Amino acid sequence: MKTLGNVLKFLAALAVVAGVVYAIVTYGDKIVAWTKKLVGKLGCCCCQETAEAPVADAPAEEIPQEADIQAEETDFEG
Repeated sequence: MKTLGNVLKFLAALAVVAGVVYAIVTYGDKIVAWTKKLVGKLGCCCCQETAEAPVADAPAEEIPQEADIQAEETDFEG
């Protein structure tokens, strides 16, 4: 009976871990956005300086037009 109780405790702990992993995978983007918004509202002095610092204008990468893209024989595996 003691072994059965230990097995059930282990399975319950495993289910909790699986649930946490599922929640992180499913809602990770929303959790990160919510956390960033929360930190911004708290007014952390160390985070405000980096958040409000102007971002240097980096040149945008040229995106080739669809007509310019050509598949070659070496692009395929097999």
